[in-house]
Amino acid sequence: MNDGKIIIDRIMAEANAEIEVMTGKAEKEANRILKAAEDKAAKETEKYRKRAEEEARKAHAKEVSGAEMEAKKALLREKQMILDEVITEAKKRLETLADAEYAEVIGGMLERLDKAQGKEVIVSKADRARLADVIAQKGFVLSEDSREIDGGFIIKNGDIEYNYSFTAMIMVQKEEIQITAAKILF
Repeated sequence: MNDGKIIIDRIMAEANAEIEVMTGKAEKEANRILKAAEDKAAKETEKYRKRAEEEARKAHAKEVSGAEMEAKKALLREKQMILDEVITEAKKRLETLADAEYAEVIGGMLERLDKAQGKEVIVSKADRARLADVIAQKGFVLSEDSREIDGGFIIKNGDIEYNYSFTAMIMVQKEEIQITAAKILF
């Protein structure tokens, strides 16, 4: 029995040695697989972190850009409002000039006109008395007609009328007036 025990012990020792070799190989393979998985996970994590940072940068840049655009729009609206107020105030001042100053402004406008355009000048009822003399002095005829205009005049040449009312002139020259006012104000 002793021989059987020796053989069994030797088989067991060989089996244990083989188990240790296999276990060692399995552990090495498991560690290699685990290390590869950890490396891959680290690379993927880094890739997703970079992508997330890039997306965050893009989102931030988009928000900043949007905010800057809104600020520029608000500033432009504010400037436009100021320019409109300046034009309204200028028109109001023209309309409320003292009679002598108003007649001088209208006289200057009439002087720059081509007399061939027509000789009949139409004004508002309120301006008839204060502009009659200057219209005659400049070689024009004050029309019997009157119009509802806030200031300025209309030249009539047959069926054609040329509108030199302050409102019409401001509408025609508004862009140029705004450019000039913007240069002064801003």
